[in-house]
Amino acid sequence: MQPKTTLAARLFRLMSFMLLCLVVVQSAEANVYKRRRPKAAFPVSLKLMGTTQAERMAECAEKIEQILQLRKRGTIGILIQTAEQETIFEHHAYELFKPASNLKLITSAVAIEKLGADYRYRTDFFIDGEIKEGVLYGNLILIGSTDPMLSGYFDKSINEIVSTWIDTLRQHGIMRIEGNLILDNSYYIGNRHQGISADELRFATVANFSRANAQQLSKVSRVRVIRTKDGKKRVVRRGFRRRSRLKMVTVEPNVYCANAFLSALKEAGMMHKDSQVEKISYSRKLDRTKWKYLYSHYSISLAEALKATNKSSDNFYADQLLRTLGAECYGEGTIEKGLAVVTQFLKAEVKVSASEYRLMDGSGLSHDNWVTPHLIVETMRYMREHSKAFPAYYESLAIPMTDGTLAGRINHPLAHNIRAKTGSITGVVSLSGYLKSRSGKEMYFSIIANGLGRRSRHAKALEDTICKL
Repeated sequence: MQPKTTLAARLFRLMSFMLLCLVVVQSAEANVYKRRRPKAAFPVSLKLMGTTQAERMAECAEKIEQILQLRKRGTIGILIQTAEQETIFEHHAYELFKPASNLKLITSAVAIEKLGADYRYRTDFFIDGEIKEGVLYGNLILIGSTDPMLSGYFDKSINEIVSTWIDTLRQHGIMRIEGNLILDNSYYIGNRHQGISADELRFATVANFSRANAQQLSKVSRVRVIRTKDGKKRVVRRGFRRRSRLKMVTVEPNVYCANAFLSALKEAGMMHKDSQVEKISYSRKLDRTKWKYLYSHYSISLAEALKATNKSSDNFYADQLLRTLGAECYGEGTIEKGLAVVTQFLKAEVKVSASEYRLMDGSGLSHDNWVTPHLIVETMRYMREHSKAFPAYYESLAIPMTDGTLAGRINHPLAHNIRAKTGSITGVVSLSGYLKSRSGKEMYFSIIANGLGRRSRHAKALEDTICKL
């Protein structure tokens, strides 16, 4: 026989049951809201009624005009042309806009055209002493390069690379080093020997660490400057949230690589725990004639680097491409010299007016970059019509519903006919690329929206709708 429950116990059970019902109802309402939450879309039919191609093209232009009337904010520049230079739609195509990562279309085009798809990054090793019975009595010298793979964070491969370097040192008979690791950044500095140090040049760039592992991220932190109540400035350093989708930080090329290499050498018992990385650059007083060449490390091809640059929109890769252009063409691996190569290419090869661009970097992160939609279309046209490296350039672009930054966008049966580059910074959304119509007509398009504030979903929906049309 079960004991009788008290009145208080019954009331407690009743209240618990009512509370549980309330939670379930609220949860259900939240799910319904999520399902019913309106998507950024435009009440414009994608169906074309024209019977001829010309009629359908004209109908497309009319529908795009309707879409532009429905945009909520900002200004937009659009240029859509066929391979035969027939303009399908044009809207502020010759006005300047902030391109965001659409600038990578220009940077990568110049890089692969000037250097070739098979170009590989090279890092050289020298010694400045003698090897006796497995001991290097002297320094190991690492000649810094613009190889983006050696930044350490991006493809989780820095540990594999430095392990390979250690194995190679042993193959050359070096089991221990009685000296320091010297990082020679002359590849960046060039022949600037008149009192200019590496620290005075623009080494730092903003990098995306979305593919970094936890161990790598633990060594990185963000720094920002705040002003306290008493008016003084204070530097605040904070780490990344473990599950943050996008992790960005300012880094100096080569330094992390050299430090990772030094740590691996110490761990392997090949260098003393007090050994350090010493940074040097070009100097007339530096006697390189005593250096002895050891070996060279070759990294990925430029064709592969372009896939990381464009499909994944990696800012670090893009700025390193720019530095590589400066080093290979002018003997100085700086942003400034790289921009000189790009502007000369746009003037002499693409043949566009200097009034159509103002460039500050290779990635598009800077809000001081300005280009016209016409410039981007003409760059893509040049690559298709004149560049032997066009296949590699074309394949470096994202495919809608398939890969890269377009993996979840432009849901359409013919989405695979598009190769494009996205772009997004605060207030800016862009999309430019190549498109083949249902009838097989090749087209170029560039869509750049500025002045959006912090909301970009509506502008991206606009881009996708135009591509579907």
